[in-house]
Amino acid sequence: MHKVIELWNKFIERYGWFGLLRLIFYPLTTLVTTPVRLLQTLWACLILADGKWHSYNRFTAKHGINSLFYWTRALNLYRYGRWGNSPYLGLGNYDLSRCFHYSLLSLYAYWVASPVFLLVCMFGWLFSHLIWLQDISSTWVLLVIGLAAISTTFYSNTFGLQNYNAAGWLFFPLGLYALLTQKWILAGTAWLAASFGSFTVVFIAGILSLVAAISICNIYPLLALLPALLKLCTHFLPSIDSGNFRNILFSVAKAIGMIDKKVKYKRTSSRKLGITHLYFLLIYSQFVLVFYVLKQDIPALFLSGVIFFLINSTFVRFADVQSIYMLIFSLATATTIQNPMPLLLLSYWVLASPLPLFTGLISQENFDVVPKLAPFSIQPFIEGMKAFFSPVSQGERVFMAFEDPKNTYENVFDGYRTLLELPLYVAATKNIHFMPDWWGVFELNYEGAPDFWGRTVELVQKNIKCWNADYVVIYQDAGTELEEKWRDAGFTVLSCFSWRDYEEHLRGEKPYSGETPVWWLVKKPMD
Repeated sequence: MHKVIELWNKFIERYGWFGLLRLIFYPLTTLVTTPVRLLQTLWACLILADGKWHSYNRFTAKHGINSLFYWTRALNLYRYGRWGNSPYLGLGNYDLSRCFHYSLLSLYAYWVASPVFLLVCMFGWLFSHLIWLQDISSTWVLLVIGLAAISTTFYSNTFGLQNYNAAGWLFFPLGLYALLTQKWILAGTAWLAASFGSFTVVFIAGILSLVAAISICNIYPLLALLPALLKLCTHFLPSIDSGNFRNILFSVAKAIGMIDKKVKYKRTSSRKLGITHLYFLLIYSQFVLVFYVLKQDIPALFLSGVIFFLINSTFVRFADVQSIYMLIFSLATATTIQNPMPLLLLSYWVLASPLPLFTGLISQENFDVVPKLAPFSIQPFIEGMKAFFSPVSQGERVFMAFEDPKNTYENVFDGYRTLLELPLYVAATKNIHFMPDWWGVFELNYEGAPDFWGRTVELVQKNIKCWNADYVVIYQDAGTELEEKWRDAGFTVLSCFSWRDYEEHLRGEKPYSGETPVWWLVKKPMD
């Protein structure tokens, strides 16, 4: 309660009492502002008509740079396959059978044409609900779809949050429709199609199918899931063949927080119900309450989604937050379409269009309006990073110095975790091993494991010797010259990359915490 009061006081101090009025009436104002922003952003997407789809990644700087994570993984899987090993991930010779949770078709499509891929998948998700026209009044179905289209949830997922998993969500409404109307052949077809887009979506579909089977005392929902499960089982064949199946599952369990004993790094804040979690829990709960009052019944599938949200937020992180948002959004949309009741429609709008402040897209100033966005051009950053790495030859290793995170996931990479995805991707394209990365962190996630940390000259010298690195990247605040201690220790300056030079391309965003950094590439002293 004290935390809530403190946040309330800060809100009033920042936005005043007029801000309070904006907060109260945001469900009405978003009915006007979000459609306008949707049209503005779609208009900006016409730039994609030039066909240079690979030059753009997502629609914001933060998400565009951060999701290079998936490009790096796609590049390595394309080169070496799920049966192979990559010399440019983790500690080197990274076992790509660990990538069982990626559906290659959607990952490659996302890599090649990120913005177009997301637009196709998300609008495909939206119009998939038209299947309900054969069972429900066309006026009601189109009304619900229309509200979904102009909701802040749809906007934030289409232009901000979603990634390659969007291909799985594309088929999710068809699967839900089949579960709710007991059309098992359609359900099996939808889940199989979803398996080519997302491992996560099929995992969630399995939970819903189990709930549906229990609710109707019928095994058919589970049988309909079998084709998708059999397809996903093929993802594990490389790890079974290599004998690493058990170790890989154990490593994943540690990474998502299912196992936190005898691990080097633990999650902290991700296991707490913060203000954002409580807010979404509130708007999800009101939907359940309204449904119960109107129908004298509990929406079993929707409630199971809310329970999954709570488990994912507090105990084990099975899925990213955007997958949870799409799960609840999809369940609420199907439930509302199936139950034509005006009061439920009002409740649905509150759920589907949360305060823009909590969507992860907007600046703090415009807390009640989603921003106008446009495809984010990643090319200037890639070209700049290629120049930064130009002194490095193929097959060489570059090590970047970071502070010790003190065994906490949230502290790894000093607040520059998003920016790190740029050199990781560009280095991989140039056949350079850049480290450390998240895969290396996961490989060393056990008690007593060696690590990569330290920014003093002594620790950096120790680490480059330990990890056999040829070059080092040192970060400092932008506008500063490299500290003389590095030259005094025999390091040779080769190039620099200042993020301040790219502020125009970042379009006013700051996809990192702390000061704007400058990176220095230095060569290790001669033996």
